[in-house]
Amino acid sequence: MPVQSVLLEMDRAQLAAALQRATEMLNGGDSEAVLDFSAVERVDPNELKLIEKLAALAGEKSVKIVLHGVNVGIYKALKLANLTGRFSFEN
Repeated sequence: MPVQSVLLEMDRAQLAAALQRATEMLNGGDSEAVLDFSAVERVDPNELKLIEKLAALAGEKSVKIVLHGVNVGIYKALKLANLTGRFSFEN
């Protein structure tokens, strides 16, 4: 079965809005979503909650989420929130 992917670039200035759009896009029937975090330097607690919500919805919809360009600080925040197992990572 071919994988339908959607790419969404995360923008630090609009990260919360971009995460909300990504959550809405999970209802579109794609089987994989790639979120480009290369322009994001850090996440705040509210953004981390949105990432957790995104992960939960992706699990319900059986959508694979790939996080691209995640820096060490964001990875550590995801690790502390026990979210790293819900995503795939690529450079």
